[in-house]
Amino acid sequence: MAALLNRFRGTFVVLKTVSSEEIGGRIVKINNGIVVLKTLLGTRIYVPISKITAVITRGMNK
Repeated sequence: MAALLNRFRGTFVVLKTVSSEEIGGRIVKINNGIVVLKTLLGTRIYVPISKITAVITRGMNK
């Protein structure tokens, strides 16, 4: 999961957690099993990788 999240670093993603919560934001960094997201309002959210069940992204056509 950490390798997948590193691939999407700097892009906007929605993380689905074990509690069925969806958290959206830009991945800032991944450190010691914690993903740091920055929301559109500038709030930083810390999510443990062990609590993430899915990563949702939007594909962009070029």
